[in-house]
Amino acid sequence: MEVYCKGTARIRHKKTGEIYDIENDELDWDAVGGDERQMGSEIHYEAMIEHPDLGDLSWGLWEYPIGIENYRETNAGPHEVIRDFDYGLERSEPEPDEWLDYTVPDDPFTIFMDSYHHTGDLLADHGKDNGGHLLNRMVFSHQVTALEAYLGDTLLKEVMADTGAMQRLIDQDDDLAKEKFTLAEISKEAGLVERKVREHLRSILYHNLAKVDVLYNIALGVRILTLAGDKKSLFKAVLLRHDCVHRNGFDKDGNELKVFTKAFVQNTADLIKAFVEDIEKAVRAQSAGRL
Repeated sequence: MEVYCKGTARIRHKKTGEIYDIENDELDWDAVGGDERQMGSEIHYEAMIEHPDLGDLSWGLWEYPIGIENYRETNAGPHEVIRDFDYGLERSEPEPDEWLDYTVPDDPFTIFMDSYHHTGDLLADHGKDNGGHLLNRMVFSHQVTALEAYLGDTLLKEVMADTGAMQRLIDQDDDLAKEKFTLAEISKEAGLVERKVREHLRSILYHNLAKVDVLYNIALGVRILTLAGDKKSLFKAVLLRHDCVHRNGFDKDGNELKVFTKAFVQNTADLIKAFVEDIEKAVRAQSAGRL
Protein backbone atom coordinates (compact mmCIF):
# COMPACT_ATOMS: atom_id res chain seq x y z
CA MET A 1 0.00 0.00 0.00
CA GLU A 2 1.09 3.57 -0.64
CA VAL A 3 -0.24 6.98 0.29
CA TYR A 4 -2.04 9.18 -2.24
CA CYS A 5 -2.74 12.84 -1.54
CA LYS A 6 -4.57 15.13 -3.96
CA GLY A 7 -6.02 18.63 -4.04
CA THR A 8 -5.63 21.61 -1.73
CA ALA A 9 -6.52 21.90 1.94
CA ARG A 10 -8.11 25.13 3.20
CA ILE A 11 -7.79 26.01 6.88
CA ARG A 12 -9.30 28.99 8.71
CA HIS A 13 -7.29 30.57 11.51
CA LYS A 14 -9.23 30.44 14.79
CA LYS A 15 -8.45 34.00 15.90
CA THR A 16 -7.98 36.02 12.72
CA GLY A 17 -10.43 34.17 10.49
CA GLU A 18 -7.91 34.26 7.67
CA ILE A 19 -8.05 31.28 5.32
CA TYR A 20 -4.84 29.56 4.24
CA ASP A 21 -4.33 27.13 1.36
CA ILE A 22 -2.03 24.14 1.83
CA GLU A 23 -0.93 22.37 -1.37
CA ASN A 24 -0.58 18.59 -1.42
CA ASP A 25 3.04 18.78 -2.57
CA GLU A 26 3.92 20.48 0.73
CA LEU A 27 3.26 17.18 2.52
CA ASP A 28 5.94 14.55 2.80
CA TRP A 29 4.53 11.19 3.92
CA ASP A 30 6.51 8.58 5.83
CA ALA A 31 5.83 5.37 7.71
CA VAL A 32 6.58 6.58 11.22
CA GLY A 33 5.68 3.59 13.35
CA GLY A 34 4.09 0.20 13.72
CA ASP A 35 2.55 -1.95 16.41
CA GLU A 36 1.34 -5.52 16.80
CA ARG A 37 -2.40 -5.94 17.23
CA GLN A 38 -4.83 -8.85 17.26
CA MET A 39 -5.03 -9.18 13.46
CA GLY A 40 -1.34 -8.54 12.80
CA SER A 41 0.73 -5.42 12.25
CA GLU A 42 -0.55 -1.85 12.18
CA ILE A 43 1.42 0.71 10.15
CA HIS A 44 1.16 4.42 10.87
CA TYR A 45 1.84 6.89 8.05
CA GLU A 46 2.14 10.60 8.78
CA ALA A 47 2.83 13.94 7.13
CA MET A 48 3.57 17.04 9.19
CA ILE A 49 4.24 20.67 8.38
CA GLU A 50 4.97 23.71 10.53
CA HIS A 51 2.97 26.57 9.07
CA PRO A 52 4.22 30.10 9.88
CA ASP A 53 0.74 31.24 10.95
CA LEU A 54 -1.20 28.06 11.74
CA GLY A 55 1.56 26.25 13.61
CA ASP A 56 1.89 22.47 13.55
CA LEU A 57 -0.42 20.62 11.16
CA SER A 58 -0.51 16.86 10.68
CA TRP A 59 -2.24 14.22 8.62
CA GLY A 60 -2.21 10.56 9.65
CA LEU A 61 -3.21 7.23 8.12
CA TRP A 62 -3.31 3.81 9.75
CA GLU A 63 -3.06 0.55 7.80
CA TYR A 64 -4.58 -2.31 9.78
CA PRO A 65 -4.71 -5.13 9.06
CA ILE A 66 -2.14 -5.04 6.29
CA GLY A 67 -3.76 -4.03 3.02
CA ILE A 68 -6.67 -2.17 4.66
CA GLU A 69 -6.94 1.54 5.46
CA ASN A 70 -8.32 1.48 8.99
CA TYR A 71 -8.35 5.13 10.05
CA ARG A 72 -7.31 8.63 9.00
CA GLU A 73 -6.92 11.82 11.00
CA THR A 74 -6.31 15.47 10.19
CA ASN A 75 -5.04 17.59 13.07
CA ALA A 76 -5.12 21.35 12.52
CA GLY A 77 -4.97 22.21 16.21
CA PRO A 78 -7.51 24.89 17.18
CA HIS A 79 -8.12 25.91 13.57
CA GLU A 80 -10.98 24.92 11.28
CA VAL A 81 -10.44 22.65 8.30
CA ILE A 82 -12.78 24.06 5.66
CA ARG A 83 -11.66 21.62 2.97
CA ASP A 84 -9.26 18.76 3.39
CA PHE A 85 -7.06 16.89 0.96
CA ASP A 86 -8.34 13.82 -0.82
CA TYR A 87 -5.92 11.38 0.80
CA GLY A 88 -5.73 7.74 1.74
CA LEU A 89 -4.05 4.42 0.96
CA GLU A 90 -4.05 2.62 -2.37
CA ARG A 91 -2.36 -0.43 -3.78
CA SER A 92 0.87 0.23 -5.64
CA GLU A 93 1.46 -1.43 -8.99
CA PRO A 94 5.03 -2.43 -9.91
CA GLU A 95 6.35 -1.49 -13.31
CA PRO A 96 6.02 -4.41 -15.77
CA ASP A 97 9.22 -6.42 -16.12
CA GLU A 98 10.97 -4.24 -13.54
CA TRP A 99 13.89 -6.03 -11.81
CA LEU A 100 13.49 -9.17 -13.91
CA ASP A 101 17.19 -9.10 -14.78
CA TYR A 102 18.25 -8.43 -11.19
CA THR A 103 20.50 -11.13 -9.80
CA VAL A 104 20.17 -11.62 -6.07
CA PRO A 105 23.60 -11.85 -4.40
CA ASP A 106 24.54 -15.22 -2.95
CA ASP A 107 25.33 -13.78 0.48
CA PRO A 108 23.53 -10.50 1.32
CA PHE A 109 24.79 -10.71 4.92
CA THR A 110 28.45 -10.66 3.90
CA ILE A 111 27.80 -7.72 1.60
CA PHE A 112 26.15 -5.85 4.46
CA MET A 113 29.03 -6.59 6.84
CA ASP A 114 31.59 -5.46 4.28
CA SER A 115 29.66 -2.22 3.95
CA TYR A 116 29.52 -1.80 7.72
CA HIS A 117 33.29 -2.17 8.07
CA HIS A 118 34.19 0.01 5.09
CA THR A 119 31.93 2.88 6.12
CA GLY A 120 33.10 2.51 9.72
CA ASP A 121 36.70 2.94 8.60
CA LEU A 122 35.71 5.96 6.52
CA LEU A 123 33.92 7.54 9.47
CA ALA A 124 36.84 6.86 11.81
CA ASP A 125 39.40 8.35 9.43
CA HIS A 126 37.50 11.29 7.98
CA GLY A 127 34.39 11.89 10.11
CA LYS A 128 34.02 14.97 12.30
CA ASP A 129 32.38 15.66 15.64
CA ASN A 130 30.37 18.39 13.91
CA GLY A 131 26.78 17.11 13.63
CA GLY A 132 26.27 18.78 10.27
CA HIS A 133 29.37 17.36 8.60
CA LEU A 134 28.69 16.17 5.05
CA LEU A 135 30.69 12.94 5.23
CA ASN A 136 28.95 11.98 8.47
CA ARG A 137 25.58 12.36 6.75
CA MET A 138 26.75 10.35 3.74
CA VAL A 139 27.94 7.48 5.93
CA PHE A 140 24.71 7.57 7.94
CA SER A 141 22.56 7.47 4.78
CA HIS A 142 24.57 4.58 3.37
CA GLN A 143 24.11 2.57 6.56
CA VAL A 144 20.30 2.75 6.30
CA THR A 145 20.48 1.99 2.58
CA ALA A 146 22.63 -1.06 3.32
CA LEU A 147 19.98 -2.26 5.78
CA GLU A 148 17.26 -1.90 3.12
CA ALA A 149 19.37 -3.79 0.57
CA TYR A 150 20.01 -6.61 3.05
CA LEU A 151 16.33 -6.92 3.92
CA GLY A 152 15.24 -6.97 0.28
CA ASP A 153 17.93 -9.31 -1.02
CA THR A 154 17.59 -11.75 1.88
CA LEU A 155 13.83 -12.02 1.55
CA LEU A 156 13.96 -12.43 -2.21
CA LYS A 157 16.76 -15.02 -2.00
CA GLU A 158 14.91 -17.12 0.59
CA VAL A 159 11.56 -16.96 -1.18
CA MET A 160 12.99 -17.86 -4.58
CA ALA A 161 14.74 -20.87 -3.03
CA ASP A 162 11.75 -22.16 -1.05
CA THR A 163 8.49 -23.07 -2.78
CA GLY A 164 6.74 -23.19 0.58
CA ALA A 165 7.72 -19.60 1.39
CA MET A 166 6.57 -18.51 -2.05
CA GLN A 167 3.24 -20.25 -1.63
CA ARG A 168 2.68 -18.64 1.77
CA LEU A 169 3.23 -15.23 0.23
CA ILE A 170 0.83 -15.99 -2.61
CA ASP A 171 -1.82 -17.17 -0.14
CA GLN A 172 -1.46 -14.50 2.54
CA ASP A 173 -0.09 -11.32 0.95
CA ASP A 174 -3.06 -9.19 -0.11
CA ASP A 175 -1.45 -7.84 -3.28
CA LEU A 176 -0.40 -11.28 -4.53
CA ALA A 177 -3.58 -13.04 -3.46
CA LYS A 178 -5.69 -10.82 -5.73
CA GLU A 179 -3.67 -11.65 -8.87
CA LYS A 180 -5.65 -13.65 -11.47
CA PHE A 181 -4.30 -15.39 -14.56
CA THR A 182 -5.94 -17.14 -17.49
CA LEU A 183 -4.90 -20.61 -18.62
CA ALA A 184 -3.58 -19.04 -21.82
CA GLU A 185 -1.28 -16.72 -19.86
CA ILE A 186 0.02 -19.58 -17.73
CA SER A 187 0.64 -21.84 -20.73
CA LYS A 188 2.60 -19.13 -22.52
CA GLU A 189 4.90 -18.42 -19.57
CA ALA A 190 5.87 -21.29 -17.29
CA GLY A 191 7.52 -18.95 -14.79
CA LEU A 192 4.64 -16.47 -14.65
CA VAL A 193 3.88 -16.91 -10.94
CA GLU A 194 7.53 -16.72 -9.93
CA ARG A 195 7.95 -13.56 -12.02
CA LYS A 196 4.96 -11.91 -10.34
CA VAL A 197 6.28 -12.76 -6.89
CA ARG A 198 9.72 -11.44 -7.81
CA GLU A 199 8.27 -8.21 -9.19
CA HIS A 200 6.19 -7.74 -6.07
CA LEU A 201 9.10 -8.25 -3.69
CA ARG A 202 11.27 -5.85 -5.67
CA SER A 203 8.53 -3.20 -5.57
CA ILE A 204 8.49 -3.12 -1.75
CA LEU A 205 10.00 -0.09 -0.02
CA TYR A 206 12.25 -1.85 2.46
CA HIS A 207 12.59 1.18 4.71
CA ASN A 208 8.95 0.54 5.66
CA LEU A 209 10.02 -1.74 8.48
CA ALA A 210 6.50 -2.53 9.68
CA LYS A 211 5.52 -3.76 6.21
CA VAL A 212 8.76 -5.73 5.86
CA ASP A 213 8.12 -7.32 9.26
CA VAL A 214 4.80 -8.66 7.94
CA LEU A 215 6.37 -10.07 4.76
CA TYR A 216 9.18 -11.80 6.67
CA ASN A 217 6.65 -13.32 9.03
CA ILE A 218 4.41 -14.61 6.23
CA ALA A 219 7.22 -16.06 4.12
CA LEU A 220 9.85 -17.08 6.66
CA GLY A 221 8.14 -17.10 10.05
CA VAL A 222 10.48 -14.38 11.35
CA ARG A 223 9.20 -11.24 13.11
CA ILE A 224 12.08 -8.88 12.49
CA LEU A 225 10.79 -6.04 14.69
CA THR A 226 10.81 -8.28 17.75
CA LEU A 227 14.56 -8.61 17.15
CA ALA A 228 15.17 -4.85 17.18
CA GLY A 229 17.10 -3.72 20.23
CA ASP A 230 15.72 -0.18 19.87
CA LYS A 231 12.77 -0.10 17.47
CA LYS A 232 12.11 3.61 18.02
CA SER A 233 15.66 4.56 17.03
CA LEU A 234 15.48 2.39 13.90
CA PHE A 235 12.30 4.14 12.75
CA LYS A 236 13.93 7.49 13.52
CA ALA A 237 17.01 6.57 11.49
CA VAL A 238 14.83 5.83 8.47
CA LEU A 239 13.18 9.26 8.74
CA LEU A 240 16.53 11.03 9.17
CA ARG A 241 17.94 9.21 6.16
CA HIS A 242 15.02 10.58 4.13
CA ASP A 243 15.99 14.13 5.14
CA CYS A 244 19.63 13.47 4.22
CA VAL A 245 18.86 12.06 0.79
CA HIS A 246 15.92 14.21 -0.28
CA ARG A 247 16.56 17.48 1.60
CA ASN A 248 20.37 17.56 1.80
CA GLY A 249 20.41 17.34 5.58
CA PHE A 250 17.52 19.73 6.29
CA ASP A 251 14.15 18.87 7.79
CA LYS A 252 10.81 19.62 6.12
CA ASP A 253 10.74 23.07 7.74
CA GLY A 254 14.13 24.07 6.34
CA ASN A 255 16.11 23.60 9.54
CA GLU A 256 19.57 22.06 9.18
CA LEU A 257 19.89 18.80 11.08
CA LYS A 258 22.85 18.76 13.45
CA VAL A 259 22.42 15.32 14.98
CA PHE A 260 24.92 13.50 12.75
CA THR A 261 27.89 13.62 15.08
CA LYS A 262 30.58 11.01 14.68
CA ALA A 263 29.34 9.22 17.81
CA PHE A 264 25.69 9.29 16.69
CA VAL A 265 26.50 7.86 13.28
CA GLN A 266 28.63 5.07 14.76
CA ASN A 267 25.99 4.21 17.37
CA THR A 268 23.36 4.00 14.65
CA ALA A 269 25.65 1.77 12.58
CA ASP A 270 26.12 -0.55 15.55
CA LEU A 271 22.36 -0.64 16.18
CA ILE A 272 21.68 -1.58 12.55
CA LYS A 273 24.47 -4.16 12.55
CA ALA A 274 23.07 -5.89 15.66
CA PHE A 275 19.62 -5.85 14.05
CA VAL A 276 20.90 -7.45 10.86
CA GLU A 277 22.93 -10.06 12.74
CA ASP A 278 19.87 -11.14 14.72
CA ILE A 279 17.75 -11.32 11.56
CA GLU A 280 20.40 -13.41 9.84
CA LYS A 281 20.51 -15.85 12.76
CA ALA A 282 16.72 -16.16 12.79
CA VAL A 283 16.49 -16.68 9.03
CA ARG A 284 19.22 -19.31 9.07
CA ALA A 285 17.56 -21.13 11.96
CA GLN A 286 14.23 -21.18 10.12
CA SER A 287 15.92 -22.35 6.91
CA ALA A 288 17.70 -25.15 8.74
CA GLY A 289 14.43 -26.25 10.30
CA ARG A 290 12.82 -26.61 6.86
CA LEU A 291 15.59 -28.83 5.50
